[in-house]
Amino acid sequence: MYQRPAGFVTDQQIWMLGVLMKYMLNKVMHMSHNDFMTAFKIDLGPLLGECGLWVLKNYEQRMGDKGKTDKKKKARNAIDLISEFLENAWENLGKIAKYNLKNRYGPKKLPNEAVARADVKNIYSWNHYAPLAWFQHTRKNVEGLNPMPTGKGSEFNVCSHCGSPESHTIKHKRCSACRHRLYCSVDCQRMDWKAGHKNECKKLAAELAKATRV
Repeated sequence: MYQRPAGFVTDQQIWMLGVLMKYMLNKVMHMSHNDFMTAFKIDLGPLLGECGLWVLKNYEQRMGDKGKTDKKKKARNAIDLISEFLENAWENLGKIAKYNLKNRYGPKKLPNEAVARADVKNIYSWNHYAPLAWFQHTRKNVEGLNPMPTGKGSEFNVCSHCGSPESHTIKHKRCSACRHRLYCSVDCQRMDWKAGHKNECKKLAAELAKATRV
């Protein structure tokens, strides 16, 4: 359906755009100014372009046809924010006052619906986009109840925080201290550190040093 000569957009990419759209609507627009900027810089990727606007405008129209006024208005707000970003970058959205004015769903207007990016369990960042082979492999593991391969030397190295796999464009990096944990991004490394790796890193690093001396 989507593999047309004009673009060759795969079903997997369309799915990811849909995931990013829902992340934008349900999480990002409820974030503080700093978290909002981080999400735009790291997570949303291709949603911040004509393709993303097309997806959101189609969603807006569908919600209007179904009589879901609240979701239609939310989609329009997302379209306005992305359009503002594409037109002026951070000139306006980079200022807290302007952000609070343009985002009708932010913590300033809806404090009870505020979302902290650090509390989002799974961030479906475009940086975490997995190749088709990963999904095929995952399906086989579920069907055969086999454990996921992880770590050095396995077919797929996965991020120790979010579980996203390596691909031909994304190569994970190890913790420089303990060499035990793998990360797809600095963001995941920071979150994993806060989540508990800071309590085990020193011990693992000492074990590594001891093994190296032997």
